[in-house]
Amino acid sequence: MLRLSHRNAPSGVVGTAVLACLIAALLASTVAMVSAARTIEIGPRVGDILVFRQGARMPPDWTFTVATAQAPNVTCNLRPVAMASQGGSIVVEQWLPAPPTFQVHWAGGRTSDAGADCDSDTALLVAWSDLQLLTNVVGGAGVEHRAFSHL
Repeated sequence: MLRLSHRNAPSGVVGTAVLACLIAALLASTVAMVSAARTIEIGPRVGDILVFRQGARMPPDWTFTVATAQAPNVTCNLRPVAMASQGGSIVVEQWLPAPPTFQVHWAGGRTSDAGADCDSDTALLVAWSDLQLLTNVVGGAGVEHRAFSHL
């Protein structure tokens, strides 16, 4: 005949309750993390400004082939090192979902070597992944805000 000890019964119940609380906490934190991840926007957004500061250090071998917005079958190149040589900026104007592309506006110096240059003031179509890399190379979207001294 099997006899249960009264001393072991409470510790078994406590252990089960602690385990259940740990599992519930783990599930709740997982749900919270998934919910937060869905609300965070990662990547370029309409309205972002990418500033290529004159003289900034850029990867010398990066080149992105993009299409012109006026004639999507016409392409040109964005080379960050060339874009930073004279400075300029890209403003993200529109999101085009299929394929994931952004319409942007470049204003500044040259974008690449002669022949592949996009012009100094033009609308372009840039793939999402390429725009993300360009955002990373300039250190993120936005402009640096500085306080102006009074004269």
